[in-house]
Amino acid sequence: AQAAGREKASPFLDLTIIPPEQIKQYRALANTINTSSTLQEHEHLISVYRSIADDPALLPQLQPKDFMQAMNSCRDMYRVVPRMRQILTDFEKSRQQSNRQQLLIPEIYDILLRAFVKLSDFRSASNLIEDMKRKKGLRFGTSTYHIMLDLCKHERNLDRARKLLKEMRDNKVEITSATYQIMLAVCGQTKNPMLAREYFDEMPLLGIDTDVNHYNALMNAYAHAKKLDGAKEVFEMMAEDGIPADQYTYAAMIKALKGAKRTHEPVALIQTMREGGVQANVKILSALGMDSIDIMKDCKANKVEMRISDFNTLIIRALRGNQFAKIPVIMQEMQEREIRPDVVTFTAMIDANIKMNKFPEAREIFQAMEQANIQPDVIAYSAMIAGALSHSTVQESIEILKSMINDGILPNRHTFNSLLSASVGEIGSDGLMVIRETMAALGVQPDRRSFNAIMSSHALEGDMDQVRRTLADMRRSKIAPDALTYSILISGYLQNGDLRYAMEWYYTMLEGGFKPAPFVMNNLMSALHGSGQGTQVLMLWREMTQQGVRKNERSYEIMFDVCDEYNFHEQRPAIEEEFKTYLAHRPE
Repeated sequence: AQAAGREKASPFLDLTIIPPEQIKQYRALANTINTSSTLQEHEHLISVYRSIADDPALLPQLQPKDFMQAMNSCRDMYRVVPRMRQILTDFEKSRQQSNRQQLLIPEIYDILLRAFVKLSDFRSASNLIEDMKRKKGLRFGTSTYHIMLDLCKHERNLDRARKLLKEMRDNKVEITSATYQIMLAVCGQTKNPMLAREYFDEMPLLGIDTDVNHYNALMNAYAHAKKLDGAKEVFEMMAEDGIPADQYTYAAMIKALKGAKRTHEPVALIQTMREGGVQANVKILSALGMDSIDIMKDCKANKVEMRISDFNTLIIRALRGNQFAKIPVIMQEMQEREIRPDVVTFTAMIDANIKMNKFPEAREIFQAMEQANIQPDVIAYSAMIAGALSHSTVQESIEILKSMINDGILPNRHTFNSLLSASVGEIGSDGLMVIRETMAALGVQPDRRSFNAIMSSHALEGDMDQVRRTLADMRRSKIAPDALTYSILISGYLQNGDLRYAMEWYYTMLEGGFKPAPFVMNNLMSALHGSGQGTQVLMLWREMTQQGVRKNERSYEIMFDVCDEYNFHEQRPAIEEEFKTYLAHRPE
C-alpha cells in the first residue's frame, strides 16, 4: 500500500489516471524491456511509442515516465540525439496540450545530457544545461548536478566543480556518496590530492559513508600527482579501516609505484594480491606494462571475466604501440566470447586503419557503425574527418562534418581547425567562409589557429584586403598574433609583390618579440635581392645571426649570389667559413 501511495505521488507516473488501451499496452511492453534486451526489442518499443506520440488525441495522455522509457530505449541506437530530441519535443508539446500541466522534471533532460557525455559532445551538454536553466520552474536535482560534475571531470575543471558543489549546498540539493566520488575523481584528474583528502575526510563528518571506491579515488589522486607516500598511506588506511582492497586499489598502487620509478615493486605487489585471492584483471596487467595479447592470455588462463571495456583497453594499447597486427587477434577473441563492439571499439579500429594509411577500410568500419545501430561519437567523427583530410579529399571531410551535425553532435574547435588548416589552398576562400559561417552558427569561437588558417587561405589567393579584415577580427576577439600570423602576412605581401608592407610586418614581428622562421628570412632576402637592395640583404643576414635564426643552404645560396652581384668581397670569406661550419655540422 505504501509503495502504491508513493507511485501515485510520483512526478513520473500518476496511477490514479486511467490510460487508454494503447498506452496500457505500451507500458506493459516497456516493463519487459531492460538492459539485456536486444536492439530489435528497443526499436519495437520506439515504434509503438511513435504511433502513440503521433496521435494528437493520445499524446497529451502520456506521462513523464512514458517519455523517459522511450528515451532510455534510444540510448544505444544510431542517431540517438535526433531521436531523443524528438521525444523531448513530444514531452513539451504534451505539457502544453494537457490540462494537468505536468511539472517540468530535470530527470527527462538528464537522459539526453548523459547521451551527450557518452558521445564526448561536451559542448552540446553545456548548451542543454543552459537551456534547462532558462526553463521556468525547472529545478536541478542531484542527478543533474552529478552530470555537470562529470563534465568537469572530463574537462579537468576543478574550479567549476567546486562552484557546483557549493551551489548544491546553497540550493539544498541532496549530496550523496556518489557526489563525493565524482569530486574525488575531478581532484585526481587535476592532480590535486590535498583537496581530495579534504573531501574524503569531510564525508564522515556529514554522515556519508565511505566505501572502497572512495579510497580508490583518493589513492588515484595521489597516483596522478606522483605522490607515492600519500598513496601508501591510503593503502594502509584501508587495512586499518577493514576495507578489502580490490583490483582497482592495486591498479592505483601500481600507478603510484611506477610514477615514483619503483619499477620492481609492482611485481611483488601483484604476488601479494594473488595470495590474498584477488586475480589480476586487464587494468592491473596494463598498469604493469604487459603486452595486450599476453594480458588476454593471462585473463583466460586465470578465468578472469573480460568486458567490452577491457577489450577496448587492449585494442587501444595495441594501437598506441603501433602493434596493428594484434588488433584482429583481440577482435577474434571478442567474437568468440560473443561480446558486441561498442563505439569505443569502432573508433579504435577506425583510428588504427587511418594510421596504417587504410582510409577506405576506415570508411567501411565507419559505415558499419550505422549498420550495427551504433552512433559515432565526437571522437569517431573527428578521426574520420582527419582521415579524409589526410587520405581522401577536403570535400569528403566536409560531408562527414555535415553528417555529424545532422546527427545532432556538435564539432569542437579542434575539428574545425583541422578542416580550416587542411582546406588552405584546396577549396578556396568561398569554401573556407562556409566553414567559418558554420562555426559561427554553432557558436564555436575561432582561436589563433583558426584565424591563421583563414588568413593563410586568403593570402594564397592574393586577397590581402581579406587578410587584413581577418586580422582585425582576430584583434577584436582579443587574440594576439603569433609568429605564424606574422609569417603569413609577410609571405602574403611578398607574393603580391608588396615588399614595403612585407618589411613593415617583419619589423612589427621583431617588436612583438617573435623570431622569424628561416623561410621567412630567405624570402625577404630573395625579394630584396630581386629589387636591387643588396645592402638591405646584408643587413638581414646579420639580423639572422643576432636573432639566432637557423640558416640553411638556401640562405647561403642567396648570400653568395648577393656577394657576387654587389662585390661584397670583404664579407664573402666570413660567409664561406660559416658555410663550411654549417656543412660540417649539418644533420644527415
